[in-house]
Amino acid sequence: MLPESVAIVMAPRDASRKHGIFRLTTPGGMSVIRQCQKRGFHPHIQPPDGGPLYSTCTDVYMNPNLNFDVIDLR
Repeated sequence: MLPESVAIVMAPRDASRKHGIFRLTTPGGMSVIRQCQKRGFHPHIQPPDGGPLYSTCTDVYMNPNLNFDVIDLR
């Protein structure tokens, strides 16, 4: 729940886009997620201010030559 946090979303079945990098909107998205008591993947209500829950990160540099490992710690 930190403002500098981002989510890297992988969608191998989405033919239009294989990945995306997002951040929660402030204060709208942050307040909705803070109040959510559910676990696992599920939809959320729209923020009270009527804005989006998250926005696409536009200040991220994608280096296609960078190798990395993704570790699922669930």
